[in-house]
Amino acid sequence: MAAIEIGEVRELVESAVTAISILGGMMAYCSGYLAAQALAERSTPDTVAQRVNEGIGQGFILGSPLAVVTLIIEAWT
Repeated sequence: MAAIEIGEVRELVESAVTAISILGGMMAYCSGYLAAQALAERSTPDTVAQRVNEGIGQGFILGSPLAVVTLIIEAWT
């Protein structure tokens, strides 16, 4: 059985945190952007809420590949 070094576990956790941070940032950016557009159009609160939810979904779709690539690069180096 191979021994697991603490340094390797720490690097893996740091890589995962970086990837999740990128994903969360993309979701926050997209939801805020769509919410700002809805507010600029003087939309109803229900429409603004719907745009925020759509932005979160778009951010997840756009951020997921970037987060995975980041995780691979961070774990590889």
